[in-house]
Amino acid sequence: MLINSVTIPIVVLLLLKFIFENILHFTNNYHILLHRKEIPHGFETFIDLPTYQNSIDYTLVKSNFSSFCGAWNLMFNIFLIVSGILPFLFQTSLNFFGTKNFGQAASFFLINFLLSLFWIPFNWWRQFRLEEFFGFNRSTQNIFWTDKTKEYVVSLVLGFPIFYIIAWVFQSFQRSWWLWAWAILLIFQVAMVIIYPLFILPLFNKLTPLPDGELKERLMQLAQATQFPINKIFTMDGSRRSAHSNAFFIGLKKFRHIVLYDTLIDQMTTEEIAAVLAHEIGHYKHQHIRTNLIIEGVCSFLGFGILYYLSSSPWFLESFGFQTEYTLVPLILVFSIAISGVTFWINPLFHYLSRKHEYQSDRFAADALGETESLISSLRKLHKENLSNLAPHPFFSTFHYSHPTLLEREVALRYPTPSDDYTKA
Repeated sequence: MLINSVTIPIVVLLLLKFIFENILHFTNNYHILLHRKEIPHGFETFIDLPTYQNSIDYTLVKSNFSSFCGAWNLMFNIFLIVSGILPFLFQTSLNFFGTKNFGQAASFFLINFLLSLFWIPFNWWRQFRLEEFFGFNRSTQNIFWTDKTKEYVVSLVLGFPIFYIIAWVFQSFQRSWWLWAWAILLIFQVAMVIIYPLFILPLFNKLTPLPDGELKERLMQLAQATQFPINKIFTMDGSRRSAHSNAFFIGLKKFRHIVLYDTLIDQMTTEEIAAVLAHEIGHYKHQHIRTNLIIEGVCSFLGFGILYYLSSSPWFLESFGFQTEYTLVPLILVFSIAISGVTFWINPLFHYLSRKHEYQSDRFAADALGETESLISSLRKLHKENLSNLAPHPFFSTFHYSHPTLLEREVALRYPTPSDDYTKA
């Protein structure tokens, strides 16, 4: 058992995160149960009591499942930290694949693949038991397992060359490897913005050009009025897997496309869909994507900086049972486990920024449409159809919600004030 001055603090951080998360879940569950018999004030006009209570049941079941997964994740990570299984797997893999850059990259992907297998039963249960019970699942066993296979293949095809290059950089530039690795990762992230819609998304979903008609004309008119450059508008067969709905845009410049779930088109009117699109355009106009990329870049810079420091500190990996000169793979494996005990506590900062972005995009959409009711109506339908929690506890939403609650968004839309800085670009 690897119990020492390094592993104990990491285990304590993971345990504290688990305890606090369960306190949040308990607080939220108790809060919504108190309001189970009465629809929140102001929402009586768009949701009936049975549907509202069904949304509460859905929230409770998801919460209990999340707590169960959290308990499993805690025990699994503690086992990985103190049992010595990671050094064993790594050394065994190196003995098979070799110690050169290819062998290290292959070892990294093999170990991650083996560890990911333990989560497949949870993913399966969520899809075919939880989502099925509440009427959201549209997937089949064949689609589920085919998707899993594709995910692993895509991860290998795209990720293996990147990790191979990083392994080479690690060996070749002892002092500056982390800067080169950081730059490589940034380039890869930007490239994925173009690669994903062209080559990866079509592997999982069928994109069909939106046929000519009222909806297409309205969306193109909106894009032109807001000076939002788009190439095509597609519908996506999201209903093959789920009854949940969504809309988004992908790609850059001349490769930019709008994608609408077919479920969204079935659930909403033309003007409501236009409001959803206007909201997405708001993210583009306020340059939220650029802001998020910068934040991700800063976070990854700090992460690689920590990895660089730990790579020059032999005591760190020795505490986890690694006795090898090939440190890159062990560093990333251990760091990816330990960092979750830290990032959880700063999530509210990122959620605060994300919610501010949502307010800005809502206000942009309202201004672009010249009214607020279409966006409010579309948000209400999204919450109703997806059985979203209409009244989460404030503490829970602070740690888990990247979007404001429905009530908060409606208030901000209907009663904007000059002091609300989220109305400004």
